[in-house]
Amino acid sequence: MKLSKIQVIAAAVVMLMSLSAFAHDDSTGMKISTKSPQAHAYFEKGLEKLEMLHLQEGLENLRKSVKADPNFALGHIMLTFFSQDPAEQMEERQKALDTRPSANMEEQYVVDWLANASQAHWIPAIQAMNEALQLYPRDKHLAWLAGWWLSLNQNQSPRAIQLFERVIQLDPKFADAWNEVAYCYAKAGNYDKAFADIKHYAELVPNEPNPQDSFAEISRMSGRFDEALKHYRISLAIDPTFHESQLGLGDTYALMGDQNKARAEYVLAMQAGSPVQKVTWGLQWAATYVRENDRLGADKAFNEVARQAHEKDFANLEAEAFRSMALYQKDSDDAMMLLSRAEKVLHEDHKVPQALLNQEFAAVLRARVERAIKDAKMDAANATLQQLDDLAAANGGDDLVQLAFHGAAGAVSLAREKYDEAVSHLEEDPANPLSMRSLVAAYERSGQKENAAREAAKLAAFNVAVIEQALVVPEFRKQQDAKTLAEHHPNRAGGRQ
Repeated sequence: MKLSKIQVIAAAVVMLMSLSAFAHDDSTGMKISTKSPQAHAYFEKGLEKLEMLHLQEGLENLRKSVKADPNFALGHIMLTFFSQDPAEQMEERQKALDTRPSANMEEQYVVDWLANASQAHWIPAIQAMNEALQLYPRDKHLAWLAGWWLSLNQNQSPRAIQLFERVIQLDPKFADAWNEVAYCYAKAGNYDKAFADIKHYAELVPNEPNPQDSFAEISRMSGRFDEALKHYRISLAIDPTFHESQLGLGDTYALMGDQNKARAEYVLAMQAGSPVQKVTWGLQWAATYVRENDRLGADKAFNEVARQAHEKDFANLEAEAFRSMALYQKDSDDAMMLLSRAEKVLHEDHKVPQALLNQEFAAVLRARVERAIKDAKMDAANATLQQLDDLAAANGGDDLVQLAFHGAAGAVSLAREKYDEAVSHLEEDPANPLSMRSLVAAYERSGQKENAAREAAKLAAFNVAVIEQALVVPEFRKQQDAKTLAEHHPNRAGGRQ
């Protein structure tokens, strides 16, 4: 049916009204400067999808927003933050900086904050974030974004909790704030609070898969593996394309000790993931062979992941694959050769944000320190620690680099039998199994038995599927079981030796 001119105009008005329905019209939202209703609507829809962890849909909507308005600086910088593709991050960062003058003041602060962070310019990044939070204390989306950044990129859960709680005060129905704060509480070991917040999150958005996925992940972190499997499957029943839950099944089976099932779930997740997800999740798939003590299988798997990362120019992930291999090598020359390969990749010219390269380089240097200590080469350990200290000093606002330094410094102090100094450093790196194991030893050797027992229990209950967990926690649990047996049944323990 052919429409009249009036009908066409009316239809256009309705369309524009619907496109602007997502705008931050309330007094607690960010005021968006784009004059394109279409760009505005796509941007809001993108955030809505990202809040529910529909990552690819969210990113596609953000891409549509900057296509509708190429001068939309906030859209460009949010792509920089949420994109998992390093090349896209760099390209969108430059576009955000180029279009920054057309943005409003609040958006300019966000551009300054996230663009500087991407380039490892930490002091101006943190200053811009803090100024924005002070000037716009009632902007729930700004506080939510800062909480995300502090929790995921800076490992600062306590401050992130404050910001997510601010969001909840401003808008109790802001669903993802409940989700994110629950994760922060879980990381701190406060599972009662974490589960209470996740339950409220699920009540707010009962038809979304992510609340079930989050319930599963926190269940897994707390060691409730059967509950984790159940909730991951509920998530997939709600949305079979929610591939993060497929990954979660793999993580759970890996931690339960069933590596064959874990690999099957990882393969399903990788087949459906984005290019960067396939490589990132491939690192977890490869670690299943480490858990089986199949070093040849692990080498083959990590080399395959490194090859895929190299083809896609994901330099930080290629280096991580080589570093992961180095961690379990028995031969020191092999380990150091792999760490040299990782360092070489990081120092080549790549389209990867400098912050990601620096963080992985810090992890490589830490691995060098640990290997040198294991080989009783303290001069080499000290020299590498100084190199890591210099990197940390140059990246004073990057908590992930700082954590790597403290972990390495604590290991060196422990080897020198400077236990108080070791404790001081290692307590700064509370969620890395390598540091946790060293901290148990430092506490024990300095006579802090209660602290040692508390840290040992925390390490034994560490259920995050990272390579350090695979290398440290299963063996540590065996040692703790043997120690308990020896304490309660000395004759039996003695008979086994």
